[in-house]
Amino acid sequence: MSHSEHTHAYAQANSKECTCDHGHDHGGGHSYGYHPLRFLGRWLLTVLIVGAMLILLRPFVVQQMFVRVVAYSANSSYSDVIRLCKKIIVIDKDNKQAWASLGYAYMDLSREDMAIPVFKKVLLLDPDDKQVASFELGQAYYSKGDFVRAIGYFERVRSAGSRASALLEADILKYRHGTLGFRSLNSMQTLLGMLLECYKKTGNSAQAKEIQKQYDFYKNKHSRVLF
Repeated sequence: MSHSEHTHAYAQANSKECTCDHGHDHGGGHSYGYHPLRFLGRWLLTVLIVGAMLILLRPFVVQQMFVRVVAYSANSSYSDVIRLCKKIIVIDKDNKQAWASLGYAYMDLSREDMAIPVFKKVLLLDPDDKQVASFELGQAYYSKGDFVRAIGYFERVRSAGSRASALLEADILKYRHGTLGFRSLNSMQTLLGMLLECYKKTGNSAQAKEIQKQYDFYKNKHSRVLF
């Protein structure tokens, strides 16, 4: 066999599929084994896609959960309201509506100690609040007999002036559901009644006299007392 024939035969023999179990590469350097970087890239892409979908769907998911919050509140299922509101807060930690609805549920269960930090969180989210959070904090401290603190929060609401009643009742309709929500519509009269009592309890007769006039105005304005 000539030298050229021997070389050709050797090349053909080496081009056949190798049955050995060692790690050299055949076929032009192509490898179909495990590649950590390729796997990591696919994993990161999947995480990014799922994360983007969750962000896009979050408002819809939260909205649907609030539909259930309303239904549970209407049936006085306040434990379920608390559970759902906490789930919403996990999804959207700064959702004012979820915090306010959670606080209302605690108040409706007469759990003022639980409601107070929740409504203080609402005030952190909205420092200018002169409506629902301030009103409920006033009621909570009033129920605990802390009339000085109750006065401070009630006066925050009253400082809104002629708009206080409309703002307060609009907020109550927005955040509070079920029968207690409708009973709260006479909220300004309720606030003034408790504020009047607070000033009497703390011995401030001058302020009590001023509040008495406003209280009588709201009492005469509404034909029936809802509280």
